[in-house]
Amino acid sequence: MRKKKEKSKRLIIVSRLLFVLYMLCVLYFLLVSEGFGRTNGGVYRYNLEPLAEIKRFYNMLGGTRTYKAVLNLFGNIACFMPFGLFVPYIFKRKISFIKVVFTTFMFSLCIEVIQLYFMIGIFDVDDLILNTIGGALGYVVYAVLNIIRNED
Repeated sequence: MRKKKEKSKRLIIVSRLLFVLYMLCVLYFLLVSEGFGRTNGGVYRYNLEPLAEIKRFYNMLGGTRTYKAVLNLFGNIACFMPFGLFVPYIFKRKISFIKVVFTTFMFSLCIEVIQLYFMIGIFDVDDLILNTIGGALGYVVYAVLNIIRNED
């Protein structure tokens, strides 16, 4: 019993360290590497219409711009899957799917608002949708791993 408790404690510590590293990477790539003040021809672009960019990128699939479409659609999801996976591990008490999805949405919203305020990248409501889906899928992975781990 004691070994299981020690193993669980180590898992929490490792999860917290990996989460900090993950957060630093996300913040760097989404905020710093985009370059402050980046605009398109001097005009800052943003998208407030839900599903507009998702539809645009979906229509690119199968064409010459498939790579860009896949990178945008699945990149946003993949980027936030670790968030949904790590959040339940870093809290000692059980956290629900809804709380993880809400936390993912709020973190993504913070990033998008920072992008809007500092004109970094593009504020896109579709990024909020895709990022939140990524966090939800990350929680599903967490739940499956937790079931597998408890079967041992």
